[in-house]
Amino acid sequence: MPLKKLRIRQKILFTLERQLVKGAQFQLLLVAAFIGLISLVGGLLVMPSGPPTSTFGESVWWAFLRLSDPGYLGDDEGGWRRFISTLITVAGYVVFLGSLVAIITTWMNRKIRHLEQGLTPVTANNHLLILGWSNRTIHIAAEIFQSVGRIKRFLIRFGARKLQLIILSEEVGPFQLQELKDHPFIGKRANEIVLRTGLAIDREHLRRVDSLNASAIIIPSLAYGKRELISPDIETIKCLLSLNAEANLHRRHKLPYVVAEIQDEYKVKAAYRAYSGPLEVVGSNTIISRLMAQNIRHPGLSEVYNEILSQIVNNNLFCQNFPDLIGYSLGSIKKAFTKAIVMGVVSNSADRYIPKLNIPESHILEKGERLVVMARNSEDLVWKSASLSKEAPTSFVRSPLAPEETSETIRVLILGWNDHVPSLIKELCSYEEETYFVRLVTMRPVVEREKELQFLKENPNRVSLEHVVADYIRESEIQKTDAASFDHILMISSDRMEEEEEADARTMVGYVLLEEVLEKAKKRPSVLLELADPSNESLIRRYQSEVIISPMVLSHLLAGIALQRELSSIYSELFTVGGAEIIFREIGTYGISPGEIAFHEIEALAATHGETALGLALQPKPRRKNHLLLNPDKHRKIVLSEKDHLVVLTTVY
Repeated sequence: MPLKKLRIRQKILFTLERQLVKGAQFQLLLVAAFIGLISLVGGLLVMPSGPPTSTFGESVWWAFLRLSDPGYLGDDEGGWRRFISTLITVAGYVVFLGSLVAIITTWMNRKIRHLEQGLTPVTANNHLLILGWSNRTIHIAAEIFQSVGRIKRFLIRFGARKLQLIILSEEVGPFQLQELKDHPFIGKRANEIVLRTGLAIDREHLRRVDSLNASAIIIPSLAYGKRELISPDIETIKCLLSLNAEANLHRRHKLPYVVAEIQDEYKVKAAYRAYSGPLEVVGSNTIISRLMAQNIRHPGLSEVYNEILSQIVNNNLFCQNFPDLIGYSLGSIKKAFTKAIVMGVVSNSADRYIPKLNIPESHILEKGERLVVMARNSEDLVWKSASLSKEAPTSFVRSPLAPEETSETIRVLILGWNDHVPSLIKELCSYEEETYFVRLVTMRPVVEREKELQFLKENPNRVSLEHVVADYIRESEIQKTDAASFDHILMISSDRMEEEEEADARTMVGYVLLEEVLEKAKKRPSVLLELADPSNESLIRRYQSEVIISPMVLSHLLAGIALQRELSSIYSELFTVGGAEIIFREIGTYGISPGEIAFHEIEALAATHGETALGLALQPKPRRKNHLLLNPDKHRKIVLSEKDHLVVLTTVY
């Protein structure tokens, strides 16, 4: 049997360590024990020196006073007493003062770090809650702060006094707070945002942000750093299940309204099944692919959508009740709104919103219907009572114009790959009157592409696809793509990069190389870039291209729908093939000749053809700051040329 060595020193050190790690209370008790021990030893050593330390109690008290206050050092007489007093005083500096300061400082630092991490549960009512930190989160917060009119109505609806925004993030620290402060539309208001550490899929962490008492919850999806088995959609659906389970613990508790982002359209139904409360699901891949498809059909349309989606730019969509206008015709109401454009109505049926856009002017506004209006802000949602009339509007012969189509095959070059590409090609397959040839140039293996594009077998005649395996940021490879022969070129943000800056760097370098190829082209194709970081748009502004910043578009959608639920049905109607669509018209389509014309005259001409005029897309000029004019002054005279276009809302049957 092996002999056990004496390990007294190790045992003592281990015991001390276990006591010290228990916290400030145990550390203070240990220091108090040391102070008592030093006082006892000092008292015993100084007792033989005589009065005033003749008794044991007086000696211990004498030692404690020297230990705690060095001012007593000059009162001692005798060599031995002074020697002991000096040793005790030095020990007092080290043990009494040094240890106490160290313990209190460490405790304070630990407490501050704990508070900075956002682990303290919050108690709030009717707050806005964002679950997760992604490349959408900051833009969602900025969009909410800029939605002044909608925020006021939102607070009134829930009886709240002021906006309280809480963000649940996997990590909380100075970096996240600084990012919020650096955003130009948040700035100092970042201090109004409450940050809490946690995971959206953890029920305990959902309690930390008082999720069940929120007025609205936004769940943005993670676009980068995807894992093979746990996708962002799985985490979103798990979060919805957790919210449902929390509500089941409090059966009388009303479930909050949730706006969730789902990337895979096949998981949208699963999201609705996972949550039994009020829920709006935004299919991000579907939305972005539809915007790209619309831009292929109508180059320049991205600027229109960027404006109407954002609360920060000039014009926005509003959906409101106007009880005083019930019983009036839509034509009369349109004339009464002098600073806004009425696009249609939204009705509610069984808690489901049904939009009716670009409807006849003879439509009478009924009780329960809300007007869909484009305006610069909520203050422009006013009308002139003198313009209202109960009389039936003059009946025009509605002669709808079909969207401008081509019988030729539309050639599209796609450079790059991410989850939007399959959705985009699927969207192109839904346009029955058009055929497309798509050349797909990316480093992704063909086998993986074909696996995600199996739906093409159902519509082989509408979209013909050619696969090319190449890296488009190489000059020799991009010259082989024959880019100049295409009608449209799309540069897709890569999903293989861990960071947005890396993905955008590849896209922008590829675009600069593409510009060299297109300089010699006889007919320049339209070019659309997808970027992930809005700050990179300024780097390519001088080039002739359009930009879609996917996180910004999705942030606008999530924030807008959270504050006004009806907008979800309106956006869905505008982006879906068929039904109401925003398109460009040549001015000659309405019989307009180049020269001066007021916008209210254009509105009247559009109405005769069953369309709604939204604005003008003017030819860019050196002195012209904005070539896109949505909702212009209706009586302002605008000089039009043959190259200018009208922005109209039409109906595609």
